[in-house]
Amino acid sequence: MTIPCFEVTLDTRDGRRILTAQAEREAALMAESVMRRYEGETLRVGFAVACPDPDARRRIAFYLTDLALELDLA
Repeated sequence: MTIPCFEVTLDTRDGRRILTAQAEREAALMAESVMRRYEGETLRVGFAVACPDPDARRRIAFYLTDLALELDLA
């Protein structure tokens, strides 16, 4: 059994969601899927990224920040 090593926690108006994945890309895409449900108000969605690789953590966080800005302006 492989233990997921990427975790994204999203705080939305509907509650907290904790997403886990085995791959960086999978974690980012799962988080994107949730964030798209809040298009127009994504800047109100808080998130935290946890994983053992600091570079991957930064990449996911930057990606989700850019996505939030893009979706909030939509």
